[in-house]
Amino acid sequence: MSGSRIITLLVLLILAFDLSQAQTERQRLEKQKQEIQDRILETQKILSQTADKKNNSLGRLRALNNQIRSRASLVNAIKGEVSLLDEEIAEDQSIIDAMGKDLLNLKDEYGQMIYATQKTSSGFNHLTFLFASSTFNQLFMRMKYIKQYGEARKKQVEQIEIVQESLNQQITEIEIQKSSKQSLLNEELSENQKLSNLQSEQRSLVTRLEQQENKIRQDLARQRASEKELGDRIDAIIEAERLAALASSIDMSDINKAFEGEKGRLPWPVDQGFVSSKYGQHRHPTLKTVMLTNKGIDIQTTKDARVKAVFPGKVSAIMSIPGQGNTVLIQHGEYFTAYSKLKAVVVKKGQQVQGQQILGQVITDNNDVSEVKFKVFDQKTNVNPETWLERKIN
Repeated sequence: MSGSRIITLLVLLILAFDLSQAQTERQRLEKQKQEIQDRILETQKILSQTADKKNNSLGRLRALNNQIRSRASLVNAIKGEVSLLDEEIAEDQSIIDAMGKDLLNLKDEYGQMIYATQKTSSGFNHLTFLFASSTFNQLFMRMKYIKQYGEARKKQVEQIEIVQESLNQQITEIEIQKSSKQSLLNEELSENQKLSNLQSEQRSLVTRLEQQENKIRQDLARQRASEKELGDRIDAIIEAERLAALASSIDMSDINKAFEGEKGRLPWPVDQGFVSSKYGQHRHPTLKTVMLTNKGIDIQTTKDARVKAVFPGKVSAIMSIPGQGNTVLIQHGEYFTAYSKLKAVVVKKGQQVQGQQILGQVITDNNDVSEVKFKVFDQKTNVNPETWLERKIN
């Protein structure tokens, strides 16, 4: 094999390795895209429920905002796939160019061999060539030369056929990739249009909601009052549970360790939905001068969604607060989880529950928004529930 042929082979091997890595990255992007599309379908279902009766609601705005974020993520994922395909197409073109050059060299070498054979065959007879040998050793060497020359020509033809077949396969592959790229570009164009439509609807909804400022402020004041009442009652119950545990000298280290071991892996309290209001401080979606403080997370979900315990524990309390619906508080050693805005509760105070056991159903409010509030307490202090839950709902 010539030096240039070896270099070509090495280049092809390197490019093949790069293509394998690109294929793995493309599979990752395709999986990510599918997950985003699944979230979009979930949010679309929730969004359609908020549109049944009333369009002018904060719940609908939050669903729209989530849908916009998901659509934007989908567009970025598609762009990533297009970019990878561009790289693959460029690398495949390099392989085609290298194979084409190699094929030309092989054919040129074969042509030279044929030319040399024809030139020497003029008036040349193999038998005469052999019997003209002066010694037996010379006869043997001439027979070996004729055989090797014939094999070389045959091998050259085989190499040409192999390279030609590989070249044809590579050309077919690049045509498939170009077709896939065009499909992705069409998909990106379609998703961009959907994103633009959602953003237009979002701006229109924000305008309508801004015109209802007084009503929104009144609703917010009632919500803050009910949340404070609920928070005070939960704090009192948790403190009482802790004092009782201290008085009885109950060892909670095992269940504490078990709960801590699930940090970042706890299942979500509902099967479908998205975080409509995150933990901590953030600006109100329409009242720009108003800051909201969330001591848990709000998860907007589907109508009549079942709310489930995230970890085994004891039901410490079941409370009913106007504006917050029913709340189930579950103790997990020195940790507690709270599930609010339930319309129906199917567990009782003092009951031991298992992870994923159904606690009740979520409330659907007057704006057709179905939302559950979820809190986690660590040594009585509210902590960010999202850091405890598995990465599933966005």
